Amino acid sequence: MRAISLLLFFLILVSAADAQVVTEMKKLGSKKKLELDTTGWKKTGLFILNVNQSMRSGTNNGGENFLMGINSILNKAVHHKKGKYTFDAYLDLELGLVYASSYKKFRKTTDRFDLTVELDHSIGNNKHLTYGFLGNINTQLFPGYNYVSDFHFKVSNILSPGKALISFGLDYKDIKKKSYFSIFVTPATVRWVTKVDRDFYPNYKFGVDSFHKVYTEIGAYITAHYSRHFSEKINLVSRLDIFSNYKRDPNHVDVFSNNILSMMFSKKFSCTFVLDLLYDHDVSKQLQLQQQMGIGLRLNL
Repeated sequence: MRAISLLLFFLILVSAADAQVVTEMKKLGSKKKLELDTTGWKKTGLFILNVNQSMRSGTNNGGENFLMGINSILNKAVHHKKGKYTFDAYLDLELGLVYASSYKKFRKTTDRFDLTVELDHSIGNNKHLTYGFLGNINTQLFPGYNYVSDFHFKVSNILSPGKALISFGLDYKDIKKKSYFSIFVTPATVRWVTKVDRDFYPNYKFGVDSFHKVYTEIGAYITAHYSRHFSEKINLVSRLDIFSNYKRDPNHVDVFSNNILSMMFSKKFSCTFVLDLLYDHDVSKQLQLQQQMGIGLRLNL
């Protein structure tokens, strides 16, 4: 029920934000949008809610009598420039649930919380190249279970695993009217991997030793963000993270990629394709893939 409440909260929050944007657009009238090349703010984002449902009765061909799935995505980016300083923030939230009459409970299908904040300073008169600090936190919001097993044992929880990092490096930005590209590169990053759930505390898990809650890593880090408006109805948002831990198995590079392709067919509804790729040798020694596709509500933020 907590997960359902959170989904409803997202919907109410985004609806309010959408109403505020409409109000501000009326005030602005025919004024042009402020580009990041000048001093000011630039905000982009989208909220997607896909719901599917099926029911059967009086048939003998097998299958679930009732099935419902809910998937939500909140993607928000904020950019600010003042003089030679720039501020960038990226928020990614994904939450998916499925309900079937055979087990009479909602089960989680996807769960991700990711927040990145950058503070940079330009190098000379170069419009694209900056240096500065970057911070990131990545985790999930609700416990995860192995539904393949008959026992449904817990495999993850909030901040278990959790990852937080801080780094100092170079950032290249290319900002255009219909696209945005940023790549941050640094050879010096401190990352903390957390395991705070009491059930996991006595065990070695997620790369954190038994009877420890935090493992500190030092390594090289690259993160890239890309967004593209191919037209008024087709939008792509992509992200790629690469991290190598100097302290342990630097050849086992952690890779994360998130891709959201959205194609609108009306003012509020779209077809959305999501593809997440993850490789973390300490969590799983194989590539993890998660794909979603659905039709539902989409709000531009």
